[in-house]
Amino acid sequence: MNQNNISFSRAETCMVMEPIHSNIFGNVHGGELMKLMDVVAGITASKHAKGMVVTARVDELEFHKSIGIGAIVTCVGQLSYVGKSSMQVMVTVSVHEVENYSEPEVALTAFFTMVHIKDHKPHPVQPLNPETEDEKKLYALGEQKYIEIKAKMSKKI
Repeated sequence: MNQNNISFSRAETCMVMEPIHSNIFGNVHGGELMKLMDVVAGITASKHAKGMVVTARVDELEFHKSIGIGAIVTCVGQLSYVGKSSMQVMVTVSVHEVENYSEPEVALTAFFTMVHIKDHKPHPVQPLNPETEDEKKLYALGEQKYIEIKAKMSKKI
């Protein structure tokens, strides 16, 4: 298996949302979901970097649908672009309402920028090799996000 492709570094986890995850309105607290997304993004990036990573940035975190207690959530991280030491990870959270047997629906999406760290400093990572047409589209999207972030950062300095 090619360890520099998108499918190798993909990470996925499922959880049942419990009352401990809820906010005062009885829905799953956004912070709980954001933490789950950050963990999955970190696993995705660590698999590609073959080492430790840290979260540098979260972009376009969007809540599409509220999630209730008892729902099953699936969180998927996919590497979409790799720079010198940073990686763009697209994270999607889908929700499956068990009681009404609904089809899973996208509830949250975000782009995470993860940085490979070695000896407390950013460390280079291998380039990403998209293989399928879907991977090439995801790579183009990630590259565009990377360019946008670089442009924003250069304006701030």
